[in-house]
Amino acid sequence: MANNEEYLKKIIAFIDDYNLLINCHLVDFITHDLWNKCISSSLRTQLHKFQNSNVNIFKNVSENNSHELLNFFDQIDNLSLKNYSGVLNIDNLSTFASLNDNSWNEIFRNNNSHEFMKDKKKYEISLFTKVIGYLSKLNSSLVIDVGAGKGYLATSLYQNYKIPVLAIDSCESRHKSALNRQELIKKKTHESFPLVHHSVQFIDDTVDYSKLVQKCFKINDNTINKKDNFLLAGLHTCGSLAVAMIKAFLNSNCLKSLCVVACCYHLTDESLTGTLKLSKNSRMLAQQSVDRSIVKKQLSPSLFYRALLQVLLKSFDSTHVKIGKGGPLNDFPTYAMWALNKIGLPENQIPSLSELTNLYNTHADKEWKLNAFQYLRIHLGSIIEAAIILDRVVYLERSKKCSKLSIVRLFNPLLSPRCYAIVALK
Repeated sequence: MANNEEYLKKIIAFIDDYNLLINCHLVDFITHDLWNKCISSSLRTQLHKFQNSNVNIFKNVSENNSHELLNFFDQIDNLSLKNYSGVLNIDNLSTFASLNDNSWNEIFRNNNSHEFMKDKKKYEISLFTKVIGYLSKLNSSLVIDVGAGKGYLATSLYQNYKIPVLAIDSCESRHKSALNRQELIKKKTHESFPLVHHSVQFIDDTVDYSKLVQKCFKINDNTINKKDNFLLAGLHTCGSLAVAMIKAFLNSNCLKSLCVVACCYHLTDESLTGTLKLSKNSRMLAQQSVDRSIVKKQLSPSLFYRALLQVLLKSFDSTHVKIGKGGPLNDFPTYAMWALNKIGLPENQIPSLSELTNLYNTHADKEWKLNAFQYLRIHLGSIIEAAIILDRVVYLERSKKCSKLSIVRLFNPLLSPRCYAIVALK
């Protein structure tokens, strides 16, 4: 049986070992000499083997006898969630809690609810619908969809399983979009959604879900289970919302089941166990996709251009300005002129084309170093994500209120990088 608490301790120790590499700011790569500051000399030597290569170092490290690099990646693979025995694959979810009927193997009745969705969202909603439909049948639960957005999950659950759903979002415009989308489906399919209700509500851990359900459903008939028996669900809940859901699940007697897939780790800094201390920069790194970076041939030149721009900004004593995305990437001089104009630098202070070209040529040999540097950091992002998820699972374990608890890998990480759900039953 997996020991989540011990595993979390191992991950935290590993993160501490690479603290400098994790917590640095990539824009400072040249100005703060991060190559020498954050990477050991032996690791730098091995990375030099890839200096003249345009291929991803992940794909070729084993072919170059780079033992320290191999050890680096092996340690990460051993600690990441993809190889952790405590993670349940979606195909084995039926072992999480047995049902007497064939609920997990039920086929969707139709896919009308997948109208007006992009392909990525269709993929996610199809799988998440099946998971929530299965979990709901364990306790005949009403589903509360938190951070419901345009109501994709709610309509899909009703059409496929006739499950009552309360879809909650804090944004009025998204609430209106959900209602409009539901009307569009109704016009196209002539199907109504009597058991789907929408509410605008800011969610924190103090929300009284029982009162909210009674208010929205006006429970005075047999359309839903009158007992306080709710499943709290959230797909790609942003920032602190996942933490609020976990706390509410433990504190609310009416919430019997939980299934949450978190996202936007950088928008919250709360460690539920109190043992995990991560900077915003490290949480930003946890948002990276290791799997997608592995299949890429190279990183965007914007990373190097921004680091090189910092050299210029330092000469203007303007290193703390925000540049943002969207700059032209044809070449560095074009990008630099765009950025300097954007921050309002007077035209007579903007370097000439030849000066910008010379600056690029002076530091061009550092571009491969920055790319290799960032590849290492992206790989570390998977460890930080594992720490954040395990911190929440250990918190749930310590509560002693969960009869069943697991991390479940729901999605293909190439299609949906935030692919892990925390699933719990009381």
